[in-house]
Amino acid sequence: MHTHTAPCSACGSSTPDELVESLHIGGYNGCVLTNHFIRGNCGIDRSLPWKDFVAQYEKDYIECKKAAQKYDLDIIFGVEENVGDGLEILCYGITPQFLYDNPLLQYDHSVETWYNALHKFGALCIQAHPFRDREYIKNPRALPLEYIDGIEVYNHYNSPESNLRAEQFADEHPDLILTSGADTHTGASSCFAGIETDTRITSEKDIVRILKSRNYTLIK
Repeated sequence: MHTHTAPCSACGSSTPDELVESLHIGGYNGCVLTNHFIRGNCGIDRSLPWKDFVAQYEKDYIECKKAAQKYDLDIIFGVEENVGDGLEILCYGITPQFLYDNPLLQYDHSVETWYNALHKFGALCIQAHPFRDREYIKNPRALPLEYIDGIEVYNHYNSPESNLRAEQFADEHPDLILTSGADTHTGASSCFAGIETDTRITSEKDIVRILKSRNYTLIK
């Protein structure tokens, strides 16, 4: 539900081939590839024209899809984006075409703008690691509830205290969609979180449908 690859994510160290091999070894059916986007820790040249930037961003996804065929894995497209103060969102249910069609996102990266664009497309806005305590996050907190559909209630690279705060927040707001993410940047760490479902997720529409149904179990 939360994965990064190189070179698309500047902080990623696993290649698409290494990621899918790790997923196969770990017994997963696939993943949502959520590389850092233009305002996050992205490895793509931000000065490129929008369509060229998106095309470069899409490359790791295409390579993951190709590599996944060897293991019959499903690679679902997604995005992780910084919406200010180091706070980030995970976008589920979008396709690369969504990015091509929304060049405004290169100028306005507010969570409100992202939320409205995502919902117009039928996608979901989930806050990543909302209470993560790191130097780059000025004020760890939940984003305004009117602009998120849920939160990543468990993140493998969060401290136990940060994850506990997320769980407590979720208890106070039972309508939120909850996810669990490995936040993997290396292939070896890709299988420490996620969701378990009764039916296989094979598309971006599937991930939205499953998350809205709440018919899944969090892997922590």
